[in-house]
Amino acid sequence: MYRSLWAQGEVLMSNIMKQVSRVSVQDSKDWERGLEYAKKLGIEGQKELLRLCADTREDVSRRRLACLALGFFKYKAAVSVLLKLVDDDDLGLVLDSTLALGMIGSPRLVRPMISLAKGPARLDVRNRAIDVLGMLGDVRAEETLVGILRNRDEEESTRWYAADAIACLRKHSERAITCLLDTLKDTSALLRWHCLQALGTMGDQNSIPAIQACLTDEEIVPHLPSKETVSDAAQAAIRNIRACNRTGRPVDRSSSKP
Repeated sequence: MYRSLWAQGEVLMSNIMKQVSRVSVQDSKDWERGLEYAKKLGIEGQKELLRLCADTREDVSRRRLACLALGFFKYKAAVSVLLKLVDDDDLGLVLDSTLALGMIGSPRLVRPMISLAKGPARLDVRNRAIDVLGMLGDVRAEETLVGILRNRDEEESTRWYAADAIACLRKHSERAITCLLDTLKDTSALLRWHCLQALGTMGDQNSIPAIQACLTDEEIVPHLPSKETVSDAAQAAIRNIRACNRTGRPVDRSSSKP
């Protein structure tokens, strides 16, 4: 018995160490990418990068690169400055500042991102805020994301951003899963596709019967890089869920995101 427990403990510790190792490697790669961007800008030091981000007299392309560098450095002191840029007139600056915020991943971001996601910000700003909520994975965002996905008055893109973000949350309630399943009946093939992708990522085996009902849905999904039907996404979702239940963790999506 004790040998068995000892063996289980060794396996558990081995898995933990592998996860820590993967995180350390990724952090190292992110740091190197941050250094690369800073070098392109001719800047040394995170404080100088932050100054560049905030300086409206600087070229927008340089400010965007500085935002990304700060994101790769995970420089938490940049959060307040980056938050001011998420509603900028320049869409590129909005994209890169929100991406940087997602990479930094501070819990401080959840409430302001929820506020932006609810509106009345511009559509592109709301969608980026929803994307960041997915990157953060904080369950406090679930109520907002589910509300957006359920609301048929929302723009199609905003609803599928919400579906994607729900899948990325660290935990999923029955309400969130039910919302995704209900949306499989929506008239938008693209939205149904995103919901299937989300369900496949979440790995809830009880979702399979509802997903199987989509196997006969041969509508071609618009705006994808390759010709794909809703049925293709349903098949991929079922494969992912079954693989997830075999291995205990989600697998990569087999379909492309538009």
